[in-house]
Amino acid sequence: MTFGERFKELRLEKGLTQQGLAEDFNKIYGHTFSKPSISQYENGKRTPENEALKNFASYFNVSIDYLLGVSDIRNNDVNIEKQDLKRDLLTEINKFFSDKNIKRDEKDRLYKELTKMYFDSL
Repeated sequence: MTFGERFKELRLEKGLTQQGLAEDFNKIYGHTFSKPSISQYENGKRTPENEALKNFASYFNVSIDYLLGVSDIRNNDVNIEKQDLKRDLLTEINKFFSDKNIKRDEKDRLYKELTKMYFDSL
C-alpha cells in the first residue's frame, strides 16, 4: 500500500473529509494544510515534510512505517497512551484559547503557567 492510499484510509477511518482533516490537524499541530494539500497526499502527488509526517503518525496513532506503507503493523510504539494524552491535551488547550467567552486575563494566566512548566522542564 502506498502512503497516499494509507493516508486516505486513515482519514476515512476517522470519518473526516479532506477539509475536516486539514482543519482538525492544523488546530492541533499548528500547520497550515488545506484541502488541496490533503488531496495531493492522497493522490500520490506529494508527501509531507518529516515534521508533518511525524505529526500525522501521531494524529492517526500509527507508526511512521505504517503510514508510509513500509509495514502493516499499525503501531509498534509502546507510548500510545502518551500520544493520545498529548493529542487530547493540545485539543483542549486549543478549545480554551479559542473560546471567545474566556477573558484575556484567564488566557494570559494559562499561557504563563504553561510557559513556566515548559522552561522548568528544561
